[in-house]
Amino acid sequence: MTPDELLRSRLDSRGKAGMCSPDKIPDPTRIRTRGALRKEELSVRELADRISVTRQTAYRACEPLEEAGLIRSGPAKLALTCSGEVVRQTYHDLCNETDSNGLVQLARSPHKQWVLRALKRSSARKATLATEAAREHGPSRTTIHRILNLFTFGGYVREKAGACELTRAGHRLLHAYTKFSIVVAQALEKRDVLRWLPSTLDTLPIEAFDGARVIRNAPDQPHNVLSALTQCVDTDIEIFRWMSTIASPALVATYWPLFQNSGTDARVVFTEPVLAAFTGGSATVQALQEFGSYVEKEATRQRGTIRYVTGPLSVHLAICDETRVILAPAPTTGLTDATTAGLESVDSAVVKWATSFFDTKYAEGNPPDVPSVKQAKGRSTHN
Repeated sequence: MTPDELLRSRLDSRGKAGMCSPDKIPDPTRIRTRGALRKEELSVRELADRISVTRQTAYRACEPLEEAGLIRSGPAKLALTCSGEVVRQTYHDLCNETDSNGLVQLARSPHKQWVLRALKRSSARKATLATEAAREHGPSRTTIHRILNLFTFGGYVREKAGACELTRAGHRLLHAYTKFSIVVAQALEKRDVLRWLPSTLDTLPIEAFDGARVIRNAPDQPHNVLSALTQCVDTDIEIFRWMSTIASPALVATYWPLFQNSGTDARVVFTEPVLAAFTGGSATVQALQEFGSYVEKEATRQRGTIRYVTGPLSVHLAICDETRVILAPAPTTGLTDATTAGLESVDSAVVKWATSFFDTKYAEGNPPDVPSVKQAKGRSTHN
């Protein structure tokens, strides 16, 4: 599936042939599918009832959504993914800015896209547009005239002094479609990661993932993501943020020196099971033992470099000097070593999101104290 095919399938809705009023057009089935799954996980039968379609129609709607990573099927239920919610939310936000039917028309017609983009570059006479189209393998003269008539009727184009130009509505429509195209393209390109993230991460700026590196594990290379997480740091880092969903000896061995380095502002957030693994007394790896001793000292000192949360964490994060992020879904999502994938990005929007997400979890977490360490140890021993 290409980004264009995915975009068309997201906006596909039978019976939208004309430029009719948007308040008379229901959302496409696949948009309504994601809206229903936003509230709760549903079986196909429950989904069909919720959006008032047949079960067969629900299956047809879900198949491309799952292929694109916008929804994920579990043992008995369907769940909306992070990218599914971001695409759904982007669609509805853009529909407040422009006519949703206009987005559908652009998704269905590369020729309409060409005309709007050509007029965005500069206003032009119809003959000039036809000449440019012939040079760029664009639409025919007849098609251009038909599209211009349709866009003029829809209020997206006007003719002034013999030349066609975009109206404000035309600029808004092209901007909305371009933005939606970027979001959809990144949702598809980064689906190996995004399909495992929950829909609650709806502020993740996936449009900023263009240029981000996807790191994939494979059956014969099951540690590619872990290797990237261990290779992203060095002793010169001044600010380091670590969100840990696993008690990995390799990660601890790499990150532990940063907590010993007085020149590094290092902080970590992890889950209660990871706290138990660090302090449970069964560690045989020296790095885990040393870091576990550090955690126990922190429980007494309450210095504030460590927080733990009682609930699950959805992502593993490493943020280096507020300029570089490596993100990977948590194992609790059902990933296996062979299917794990991560993202590495230096985009400022991604770094800003990751830092804000970390800070929120850090603020929500608890500093380890002696009772919590003892409780974690007890649960570790019991389990």
